[in-house]
Amino acid sequence: MLAELAHRWWRRSPWFSNPLMRLPDRIERTAFVVGVAVLLLLIPVAATIGSVTYSDLSSRSQQQRAEYVRVDARVIDTVQSTGTGSDSTTLATGIATVQWNAPDGSIRSESTEVPSDVQIGETTPIWCDANGTLVHAPVSAVGAVINGASTAMFVWVLGAVLVGFSIYLTTVAGDRVRMRHWDSDWKDFLQARNHPSR
Repeated sequence: MLAELAHRWWRRSPWFSNPLMRLPDRIERTAFVVGVAVLLLLIPVAATIGSVTYSDLSSRSQQQRAEYVRVDARVIDTVQSTGTGSDSTTLATGIATVQWNAPDGSIRSESTEVPSDVQIGETTPIWCDANGTLVHAPVSAVGAVINGASTAMFVWVLGAVLVGFSIYLTTVAGDRVRMRHWDSDWKDFLQARNHPSR
C-alpha cells in the first residue's frame, strides 16, 4: 500500500519524465513540494521565536517581581463592572478607586482593575514600584508559557497562510495557461478536421 502510494506520488512529481506533463503542471507541483518543505522548516523557526518570547517574558517577570512590591489597597468607591469571567476559573473584574500607603508614608489613590465582588472598605492586592506608583502585575509563569506558545503558533499559521495563498495563485495561473493551451489545441484540431491537408 505504502509502496504503491509512494510510486504514485513519484510519478506525479515535477521531476518525473512524463511526456503528458506540461510546464504549468510541473510548476504547480514544484510549488507544492516547496510549500511543504517551507512549512516543515517553519516548525523549528516558530518554536525558536516562541522560546525567545517565553524567555524574554520570563526574565522580565523576574525583574519586575524583584523591583515591584505587592501591597494591600483599600477600595474607596463602588466597583464599576467591566466584564464577566468566561469560565469558572476566570473572575469577573471591574474598575474602582483604591487607596494605599507608599513607601515614603504618603497616601496614594488611583483607579485600577479589581475583582467585581469586592466592597467599599475591603482590601485587594495591587503592585507598586519602589516609588509607590501603581503598576501592572508582573506576567505569571503560566502567562509567559501561553504567550510563548501563542507566538509560535501565530508564526507558523501565518507562514501556512502565505504558503497556501502562494500555491493557490500558482494553481490559478496554471489553470489559465492550460485553458489557453486547450483552446489553441482545440482550434487547431477543428481547423485540421475541416481543412485536412492533401
